[in-house]
Amino acid sequence: MFTTFACLNRNRRQSYLKKTIYRMLRKIAFEHAGQLFAFLCATLTLLAPCAAFADVSAKGKKSMVLVIDPGHGGPSLGARGSFSLEKDVVLKVAKKLGALVEEVYPDVTLHFTRTTDTLISLEDRGALANRLGADLFISIHANGNPSKLPTGTETYVMGLDKTDKNMDVAMNENAEIRYEDGYETKYEGYDPSSPESFILFSFMQNAHMEQSLTFAAQVEKEFSRRVQPSSRGVRQGPFLVLWKTTMPSVLVEIGFITNADDERYITSERGQTEIAESILAALGKHKSSWEKGRLAAHPATTTGEADAPEPPKARHDKPAAPAYKPAPKPAYNPPPKPTDKVTYHVQIFSTSRPLKENAREFKGLKGVDHYRYMQAYRYYVGSAKSERELKTLLATTRKKFPDAFIVRLRNGKSDN
Repeated sequence: MFTTFACLNRNRRQSYLKKTIYRMLRKIAFEHAGQLFAFLCATLTLLAPCAAFADVSAKGKKSMVLVIDPGHGGPSLGARGSFSLEKDVVLKVAKKLGALVEEVYPDVTLHFTRTTDTLISLEDRGALANRLGADLFISIHANGNPSKLPTGTETYVMGLDKTDKNMDVAMNENAEIRYEDGYETKYEGYDPSSPESFILFSFMQNAHMEQSLTFAAQVEKEFSRRVQPSSRGVRQGPFLVLWKTTMPSVLVEIGFITNADDERYITSERGQTEIAESILAALGKHKSSWEKGRLAAHPATTTGEADAPEPPKARHDKPAAPAYKPAPKPAYNPPPKPTDKVTYHVQIFSTSRPLKENAREFKGLKGVDHYRYMQAYRYYVGSAKSERELKTLLATTRKKFPDAFIVRLRNGKSDN
């Protein structure tokens, strides 16, 4: 039986196991706890070879495959802000992230689950990533709450954490399936309003939990460095969109669209750029780890050339040559370091490509200059030795550019 199981392809193994787990759990959950524990232990033994086979196939590829998933779409609006909708905001952020990936990492094979305002089922989003053999799946969302006070970013992985707040977020995101025909059958009896469904469903663990957690932590670390909303950290929850993915997968909540400050930020050009840049930075670190793992699994082979012959051994009847002593190197005197020059400016916006001096985007401002950071051109006006000197200029500039803010440069470069 095990030999037959191992011969199945990766997707069929994962699908078979998950369906078997779910059906068994429905029979014995809550009433036969001992049997449930024994069954899970046996299942983990079977899952081990699946994970091993998945890793080997991923590392054997020449380039990383990334799937970006903008949440919701079509009739599924997602969370609602005072003037924006989640489905529209996350699509813009996803496209910005995709443009950065193509520019910075052209060797990455990039796919989107949607690029227009259409509804894609939660099952089909994960199925697409599986079919493409993706190495990373990033689902982008905006959080919502009946209260307007909560603020900040969160990054979720598929897991067992059933705290009330995490369950609320998962229930809100999973409720999208009600827009899909025949969801009761498609999701094997899952009911988005039933706590029991969540408890059973939460046993469907991501086989790449450790990698997912590592990437999620890196995303939140980059958010805490760059974006305006505070990081609320990494969390776990039973999300349907992550249910059947067979690669490291995360669901990123970029902020609370129901909070006035968060909404203004995540809908602004500056906010969406900084969010995309943060995820890109985390992707870069994940990509490095992925490439190291691939090289370790597939080390370079030899060229087939014969090894060089060993040098002849010295004869004992001849005096040994004197030991070679290299000539002493002259002392190195490093050039003096330039004195750091810290300046403050009013940044108005950033673009992915340079603009001409008389571009209409500057709206008639004079003395516009720029610096480069994270593959973006960031334009600013004014220059001072302290933030206080720029308060009047900032107030004036915000009449034309409401998202303008003061930035600090060191020797003409970002001080981050």
